[in-house]
Amino acid sequence: MAEETNTNELAGSYEILLRRLRGHGETLRGRVSELNAARREVFGGVELKLTGTERVLTENNCVPRDMVAVGKRFLFGYNVQLGLRKDMTPADVFAVYGFDEHGFAESEPDFLQDPGFLRDFTELYRFYRQTTFAKFARIGPHLYMVFRVGKDVKDVKCFKWLRGDDGTLTYVDNRSDHEYRYPSQHEFRWTRATRDMQRQGSFPHVSFRDKVFVETIGGNLTIKIEDNTASGNGIYSEPVEDADQSLDDAEYHFAEVGNLMLMKIKPYREEKFRYFVYSEKVREARRMDAIADACVLLPEDQGIIFPNGYYLQTGEYKQFEGAGAAMLFDRKISSPNGEDTLYIFYSRELGTYVLLSYNLIQQRVETPIECNGYSLFADGSLIYFKAQEEPSKSHAVQIWQTPYSKEAAGVTAHRDSLLFKIGNRDIVRAMAGCQTLLGLIQREDSYANLYVDVSRQATDLLDSFFWIREPAAFNLGEPLEEVKATAAAALDEFEKVTQMRQTAAQRLAEAEAETRELLNQIRLRRLEEILGFVETLSALRGLRGRVIGLRELRYMDLERVNALEETVREQTEVQAKRCVAFLLQEKAMRPYEQRIEALGPQTEALKTVRAGQELQKEVEKISAELEMLIEIVSNLAIDDATQRTRIIDSISAMFSTLNQARAALQNRIRRLAQSEGAAEFGSQMKLLSQAVINYLDVSDTPAKCESYLSRVMVQLEELEGRFADFDEYVEKLVEKREEVHNAFESRRLALVEAL
Repeated sequence: MAEETNTNELAGSYEILLRRLRGHGETLRGRVSELNAARREVFGGVELKLTGTERVLTENNCVPRDMVAVGKRFLFGYNVQLGLRKDMTPADVFAVYGFDEHGFAESEPDFLQDPGFLRDFTELYRFYRQTTFAKFARIGPHLYMVFRVGKDVKDVKCFKWLRGDDGTLTYVDNRSDHEYRYPSQHEFRWTRATRDMQRQGSFPHVSFRDKVFVETIGGNLTIKIEDNTASGNGIYSEPVEDADQSLDDAEYHFAEVGNLMLMKIKPYREEKFRYFVYSEKVREARRMDAIADACVLLPEDQGIIFPNGYYLQTGEYKQFEGAGAAMLFDRKISSPNGEDTLYIFYSRELGTYVLLSYNLIQQRVETPIECNGYSLFADGSLIYFKAQEEPSKSHAVQIWQTPYSKEAAGVTAHRDSLLFKIGNRDIVRAMAGCQTLLGLIQREDSYANLYVDVSRQATDLLDSFFWIREPAAFNLGEPLEEVKATAAAALDEFEKVTQMRQTAAQRLAEAEAETRELLNQIRLRRLEEILGFVETLSALRGLRGRVIGLRELRYMDLERVNALEETVREQTEVQAKRCVAFLLQEKAMRPYEQRIEALGPQTEALKTVRAGQELQKEVEKISAELEMLIEIVSNLAIDDATQRTRIIDSISAMFSTLNQARAALQNRIRRLAQSEGAAEFGSQMKLLSQAVINYLDVSDTPAKCESYLSRVMVQLEELEGRFADFDEYVEKLVEKREEVHNAFESRRLALVEAL
């Protein structure tokens, strides 16, 4: 009981600290919200939102491919079918439109009349009859017009233009195909596993930094987080095509990105790699093949982003439907305030873009934009279109407001404020750090090293920003200090709670193992007499009691306990019905009759009280088993009431005989106790008398008389307790007490007078 009380106190202390931590988190959240409102007032803010839809009209029916901003105008690229006409002109592929608050208006494409460009353009379509326009590419200060000239997406020719600050384009040449390159598609380096990373055993695997262990043997690709080669179980598993491969046959690559382990695995005789992401914090592995073509890092080391989703260092992830198939990373655009980043991915085969806008503070991507072409203007306006399957002269273009302008809007009204002096980017970084901290606080404590991370994140924020405690910046330092202190206290308590959880899990696992073993034994057991049924039902009843008792443990998985109890209950009911059916047989109770009949001779043969007590336990066991049989029969629904009555009457008759045997046994034990008690009492009295004589002889001072008298009185009290059931012995002990007291008192008085 004391241990249970202590356990509850530990759990209560931890829960109090957890509530306190979340309370400080809410305080921090409120102050961050106030700081964000003040920041927007000082620096302004632009949200990503749709502002309208307009249409672009072309002279011919065409399939649009891409668009690009050129100053305040945009260049629209498309492909047309001209029928019998052989010669193509730039006007058959490109058109220029102005863009303002009134919509789109076709503009004069003066730069397309450059003689060098006209010559090269004509030769391109003359020499490559399958030429089609593919896309615009912005690389540094140059714009590339990319044309596909063959069946492969890599068969391209480019026209290079120099972009001027005033929005002009100057033609350079058509000899820069080698400059048209995509940026690095993976902002990390894959490491191929070598033989020294293998761990041999019954289930060998490959170790990635001793954090993740992978194997493709036994017909499955398995990911483990324990270096245990004695078991083939892991946190993730999926089948492979060749079940007979060895550990050396597959190809393994990995890359560690903060708390994430990225894996690239190709099982034996398979053509494609499989890609996985494992989060050390949530101990979870997921298959994400979208990182095969492109995967880049999020700002502030917050995680990774790929064509159809993102995965954060905290273990949070999101994947979007319908986006990301065979796409490459095209470019990244950051907003001037540092709060938002636009990631652009492109499919060369389909000619489609996916635009993912990531917010550093909220740490999420809004709904992705899928389109066939887009233009981003200096003021942050974004226009894009989705091409129709059939050629058309009218093309819908959506207009969006975005924060991705070239420069932040000028602010003059708050130049003297502290927030303006700190700077928008620094404030955004701090708010992003606070958002990460708030996300950690709301995490379940199964998150690995949760309170260590909370304390570290709070410490980093306090140390990284000099203004964090300034009242004008809403003193974020105050709740951060409270979060840091509470996390440190919770860490100590969490270690104790973790031990309690491990104990609860161990007890539940033991109960589940015991249940499996007992059910297997019952399944194999042949029950041919009532004692077998009673033993089985007793075992099931005891097991069910232990399972129910698990509910009293803190942090117990009650769903699993309930399921386990239901399994035991169902099996108990099955065995009880079988037992009742067996009891209806004429000689079903014969084993109990024999056991009760044997009690008489065993009682007469008793020689000692101890043997009688052992036989008494057997009587109580028979009684408990008969009571259980009556309970089983009474609780089960039996259609024929006469059958229930016959079984109960039979057991009741045995109870009557058993009670007679019990009474005879008790009388026999009483007689044996009297005879054993007389002999033992006599020997104890002799021993006591000798002790009194010895104590009187050595009592040469009044103090010794009192000391030895106390010892003898203790012995007398022990004898009174031992022989309390015998009145005649109790009277003799009272007389002996007076005799001993008088003897020591006389000795003490004599010694006092001698002094």
